Amino acid sequence: MTTRWSPFVKQLVVIGLLVAGVWLVTRVQAVLVPLVLALLLAYIVSQPAAWIVRRTGWPRVPVILITQIIVLALVLTAPAMIMPGVVSALTIFANTFVKIVQELLKATPKPITISPTLTIDLGTFYQPINQWLNGLIGPDLRIIENLQAILRPFASGAAVVVRGALSGIVWALFIFVFSFYMALDGWRVGRFFTTRLPEAWRPELGHIWRELTKIWDAFVRGQLLLSLIVGLVVWILMSILGVGNAAALGLIAAFMEFIPAIGPVLAAVPAILIALILGSTWLPLPNIWFAVSVALVYFVVQQVENLYLLPKVVGSRVRLHPAIVIVGALAGAQLAGVLGILLAAPGIAAGRLLLGYTFRKLFDQPPFPEAAAQPDREQLWGNLVRQRGIRAILFDLDGTLIETDDRIVQSLTQRMRFLGRLLPEDRRAAVARRILMRLEEFVNGFVTLLDRLRLDTILFRLGDWPRRMRGLRRADNFVAVAGALDAVRLLHERGYSVGLVTSRNRVEAQRFLAQFGLAELFLVVITRDDVQRLKPHPMPVRTAAARLGLTPAECAMVGDTDVDTRSAKAAGALTVGVLCGFGEASDFGEADLVVDSPARLGDWL
Repeated sequence: MTTRWSPFVKQLVVIGLLVAGVWLVTRVQAVLVPLVLALLLAYIVSQPAAWIVRRTGWPRVPVILITQIIVLALVLTAPAMIMPGVVSALTIFANTFVKIVQELLKATPKPITISPTLTIDLGTFYQPINQWLNGLIGPDLRIIENLQAILRPFASGAAVVVRGALSGIVWALFIFVFSFYMALDGWRVGRFFTTRLPEAWRPELGHIWRELTKIWDAFVRGQLLLSLIVGLVVWILMSILGVGNAAALGLIAAFMEFIPAIGPVLAAVPAILIALILGSTWLPLPNIWFAVSVALVYFVVQQVENLYLLPKVVGSRVRLHPAIVIVGALAGAQLAGVLGILLAAPGIAAGRLLLGYTFRKLFDQPPFPEAAAQPDREQLWGNLVRQRGIRAILFDLDGTLIETDDRIVQSLTQRMRFLGRLLPEDRRAAVARRILMRLEEFVNGFVTLLDRLRLDTILFRLGDWPRRMRGLRRADNFVAVAGALDAVRLLHERGYSVGLVTSRNRVEAQRFLAQFGLAELFLVVITRDDVQRLKPHPMPVRTAAARLGLTPAECAMVGDTDVDTRSAKAAGALTVGVLCGFGEASDFGEADLVVDSPARLGDWL
């Protein structure tokens, strides 16, 4: 007969296990970095491999093995391919830095007189900086020699990279084998531990595991994408402004994105110094004002990143206060060096989740805060209509009032049939419709550009090309969406002003109105002939509201794509997404109301 442990014995066992775990981690600290790298590699490999297996039904083992080999080949060969160019850019950057230091050494700042009794002697502050710079660079320009000595091995090509990899062959094999088995059987390991947990614990721990997975997923995908975007943007903007070494500055900005909080700020320092000392290659600005301009550009880039890119790319799960991230990065540097700095943000986010769960359990609170109930969009719509006093309904034409031309969708779907094992036919059709929806914005911008450049002859020669690229019907082949025209008549009878906002020309819009006898119902018709900017720019919606004698806030825009939604939102109008065109429900996240067809508008107005 077995005996049950008392609570005191259980506490002793838990404390003993914790102490043993901490001791074990400190004894095998050398394994932690390869272990983390192996887990990251397994995660990167498992995502595309799982997608391929789901789509094709191919065996998991060869898919994972081939995917892992491809990823490792890219990781090993990419440095050898790009390093010579990187070294060249950094060497040029080092030469520029030396010029900056030399200019600073020559500078003799004059005292600043603020008042007859107050004078600030900058030489007092400048002298120690001058001595430090002189010791850094030296009379024989040691900084360039040292930098070249460090970078020269990397510039010699793939052979050096391979020799360096061979020195760590044991760890490389460990990372390869361990990551392979984790990508293959990681779910089995999770199930093994899950099945050995008490039944009552499984829902909560399963929820924690899913949240941890989302945190690391957001970090890995988001950080790589952020680095690429910011690096390219900085490179392009610095090239436009005429800042020397723009490529190296973009590279620095990309790498600094991996250093939490302070990395983007540090990336701006060399660009500002170059602008201050050397000026622009073409802008006729004094160096001081050019440096201020460069600093403002970096500031704007950082604000766009913080306010738009981070929420969109990384999401809220990894977003932390900068002070917390800085402290975490310092602690990570002490624990795991560079890898600890890079993984500080997701590590703290994961710790926040676990500590919050533990705290709530200790105080007998619900383990997971209830998500704020999302207000019902349909209920909000009724409130918005009443509060704003909606008086006009503006309709898009193609996909909203008339059917789109599905022949182009079928053609694109057929062209993608070589992806049959990866994309079934219904998914290929959805992808084709999404491509056409995205083309609408591009084509609208292209047409606007030609019009503003007075290149109407080129637009005329294009003929039906813009129409075909967007899957639109010919003017002599209009087919009305079922119930849409009846809904227009009903809204007119209820006292709403009805308008048409389309990217077609006026001739085609008038043909539509004449074909279906709607000319007397539409009080305003805005075509591409009436505005300088097409949707998603707000100008068409604003113009329609102005001609009706209303503000955009008193109008609602009905359209079948997010191009219509974005145009109306930017103008300040309410938005209604309809699912009878190219758009899907997921495309109308910002719409105020989503309905299956314009025929249902009478239920909501």
